[in-house]
Amino acid sequence: MAFDASFYREVLPDRVTKECHGQPDAVPVVNLHLATGRTLDLCHAVHLADTWFAVQHFRDAKTCADMDVAFLPYELVSMVTVSLHHPTSRRMGFSVGERPGSPEGG
Repeated sequence: MAFDASFYREVLPDRVTKECHGQPDAVPVVNLHLATGRTLDLCHAVHLADTWFAVQHFRDAKTCADMDVAFLPYELVSMVTVSLHHPTSRRMGFSVGERPGSPEGG
C-alpha cells in the first residue's frame, strides 16, 4: 500500500513532532526514497490530491539555499525516513508547521 494524503497530512508531522520533542534543538530531516532510486530531501508537502502530491525539496542539503517543487504519484515513494541532525551540521530541515492544501477532487 502506498503512502497516501493522510500519511503526509497527519502521520508524518505527528512523528516528526514526537521525534523532535526529545531533542528540541535538533533539525528534523525527512527523506522521500523513490522507486526510481532518487531521494528527495523534503522541506514540506505543498499539495495533497487523491492520486498525487507536490512537495518542496532542497536541491542541496548542505546550503539549503535552493528548493524545487516535485509533483509525484503516491506510489512512487517506497520509503520515508526521519532523522535528527545537529544544528551545526544542518541549518534547515522539514517544516512541520506547513499545512499542505488538498483539493475537492484533485
